[in-house]
Amino acid sequence: MKKINLPLILDTVFAALCAFLLFFTAIRYYTRSAGIALAFAIVACLLFGALSFLYISRKQNKKLLLSRDEKNKKLLSLHLSLSSDEYISDLFAKALTCADEAAEIKGGKIFTDDCAYFFNFRMQALSEDDIAKVIKYDCDKKKIIYCSRTSIEAAALAENFLIEIKQIDAAYSLLKEKDLLPEKYVYEGAKKISVWKRVKARFTRKLSAPLFWSGAGLLFLSYFTFFPIYYIVIGGIMLILSAVALVIN
Repeated sequence: MKKINLPLILDTVFAALCAFLLFFTAIRYYTRSAGIALAFAIVACLLFGALSFLYISRKQNKKLLLSRDEKNKKLLSLHLSLSSDEYISDLFAKALTCADEAAEIKGGKIFTDDCAYFFNFRMQALSEDDIAKVIKYDCDKKKIIYCSRTSIEAAALAENFLIEIKQIDAAYSLLKEKDLLPEKYVYEGAKKISVWKRVKARFTRKLSAPLFWSGAGLLFLSYFTFFPIYYIVIGGIMLILSAVALVIN
């Protein structure tokens, strides 16, 4: 059973409601006909509701994919930092082996026909001392280091000695391409986010609610005042800003 996307539904209904109130009040003021205003308001409600739904759902899907990848990259970095050298060597040997080029493991390093791969997955960034160890290693092949992240100084030193550094983004892309990402990461899901925190994080857009009630109040007052155009314009702007603040965020 597919999970109901309640935030998407609520945001869509909110945007549609803002459009309905704005169009009904404005058109009723100019035409003096509640029927015509209601017809236009319903059309506007459906149109803006559909547009908001498409925009928000597309943005949510894109954000979800990005957030999943970023989360998995962090999990992979921790996973590799806590894994043994043998595990890392075996994993990347499979990833770096292709049809016409075999990967050979020697002392925690991997050698192919053209390259020598070094692995330094730690919680700390790659340092100049780590680069110095690779520099001192006697090898005629192109040297490539896989790590979680690197410091600016280490990157500069590696560049001077023609050593290529591949950080966790490259490691994640390689393993994902070869379908070798771990099925379960170390300590994955150890810390669960409570339902209350999820709900609280979703409804912290403080700008939206005050604008909505202020805008709706001004539109309501436009039915009783001698200068309704001011209330309609200002109230409409507030409703638009309220919907935009909710949809964009």
